[in-house]
Amino acid sequence: MEAKELNRLLIDRFPELEKKYHDEVDWQEGNETGSHVVYGDVLAPYLEAAVAQNNQEVLKKIFVFVEEILCQNEDYSDEVIMFSVLERILYDKEQVQNCRKYFGKRTEKVIREMRQ
Repeated sequence: MEAKELNRLLIDRFPELEKKYHDEVDWQEGNETGSHVVYGDVLAPYLEAAVAQNNQEVLKKIFVFVEEILCQNEDYSDEVIMFSVLERILYDKEQVQNCRKYFGKRTEKVIREMRQ
């Protein structure tokens, strides 16, 4: 999946992030802005806020989305999720614990591999 598709998928699944998305991409390359930037600056802070607020509904929604992307097993998409989203919570044991119950099998595997 290319950046443009991956970015569009984010907004399709999380319409509540559309304003933040446009704030990020409108001054850059529009929808062509790299997904590492978009996911790192839009989805990752949304995830961190959901953890801080213990927003179970949002956490579940995010990790269902993460699992779906990781299950596509595409290098670019996997890298975006691993290094722009999951890495943000990976080294905070409390954040990982708060999220773990929402991890799918592929997400759990990727996190284990990232920790090695």
